[in-house]
Amino acid sequence: MSGRYDVAIVGAGVVGCAIARELSRYELRTILIEARSDLGDGVSKGNSAVLSTGADTPFGSLECKLVSRGHQRYVAEAPAMGLPIKAIGSLTVAWNNDERRIVEQLQAETVAAGFHDVVVVGADEIYRRAPHIAPGAVAAMWDPEEGIVDPFSTPYAYALDAVTNGVTFQDRSPVEKAERNGAGWHLHTPRGVVEAGIVINCGGLGAAKIEALGGFSDFVMKPRRGQFLVFDKSARTLLDVVLKPVPTPLYRGILMTPTIFGNILVGPTSEEIDDPDDWRVTQSGIDALLAAVRRLLPQLLDHEITATYCGIRPGTERPEYRIIPRPDERWLTVGGIRSTGLSGSLGIAEHVAGLVVGEMIGGRRKPSHTVVSVPSLAAGERPWLNGKAADPEHCEIMCHCEGITLGEIREAMASPLAPRSLKALKRRTRVMFGRCQGFFCGARVQALFERLSAERST
Repeated sequence: MSGRYDVAIVGAGVVGCAIARELSRYELRTILIEARSDLGDGVSKGNSAVLSTGADTPFGSLECKLVSRGHQRYVAEAPAMGLPIKAIGSLTVAWNNDERRIVEQLQAETVAAGFHDVVVVGADEIYRRAPHIAPGAVAAMWDPEEGIVDPFSTPYAYALDAVTNGVTFQDRSPVEKAERNGAGWHLHTPRGVVEAGIVINCGGLGAAKIEALGGFSDFVMKPRRGQFLVFDKSARTLLDVVLKPVPTPLYRGILMTPTIFGNILVGPTSEEIDDPDDWRVTQSGIDALLAAVRRLLPQLLDHEITATYCGIRPGTERPEYRIIPRPDERWLTVGGIRSTGLSGSLGIAEHVAGLVVGEMIGGRRKPSHTVVSVPSLAAGERPWLNGKAADPEHCEIMCHCEGITLGEIREAMASPLAPRSLKALKRRTRVMFGRCQGFFCGARVQALFERLSAERST
């Protein structure tokens, strides 16, 4: 595949997909290029799925501004996209007087920065909101607006919206060479040459390599690995807020949170790594996570661990977003989007569109766009549970742990952005994500996936 476009977005993580969605509102020829076989298959697949308000980002920074705006837009726009969101609030808990003083200072700074709903609460309020945490908490900062969301469906919804409204999506296309060509660029990929007037580098962990292809070297990647534990849904009644430790200047610490899918999530660790493809879960990481559980929510250890996973944050040598417009070079970099990319995605997209449209290229806003919605994967929202299954295939359960039906899998495979791998199908539907991790249903699901993939390709 090749072609000529006004804008080429390199990288279909949650930020790249959000930018593609934003630019689809303009009369521009836009292409979204992804190196892997599926969108959201890099950094975006491994995070804590917490929608931050921005109150725990550096005040006055571009990150704080864009995360705050991203939170505002997500709350307003996610429901129409079918994306579930639940505002459960967060408690940053102090366990001694030294930590209490830090919490009180954090809250004062947070309110001064404009987050006026954030308050300090005492032990009685802490245990009213989180009755199962360990004894001894003395104070906490309560942020009522933080929420939990679906991190897998979010980039898919953004990308589906973008494609429905005119953006081209090209997967399996790592950029191997970038050449200036008059007023634009030639991007060489295994699937052809993409001609673009402007390049937006959203390469995540590969952003510095993409920069180098363009002849730029403004930052060095410093990836950090974060490991997580996912506890069984039987534990869900133990916690109904996001539970955070008091942060240090270098580390926000291991949090514990319910998920939108009905589990309890613990993590992340924070480990500097040299290899950005080192997605291992290690024994030392698991030990650190279990130690945090023992300290903060010991009853959680009575429940089974359903899964472990790892996320890698695409940090750079400076702890800040690296959004660098180069109008004369027809290139815009969106790098260093650390752990707040999910929360800030719509804010980042709005900011980037403002830099591109008008300043780097002309483009009138379209008078209308097609509204796109994806199926909600939140716990308790399966079609057959709510009596909405008009199709008998929505009553045939394929994955009993998560309650996923044959009809849901068929619909996912019929999408304009159909999953090209079994892992992608899992993220689209949650099939095989449950307690047995596919032990019971895996063979049947794989056979169905292969058959539907073959039918689609003929």
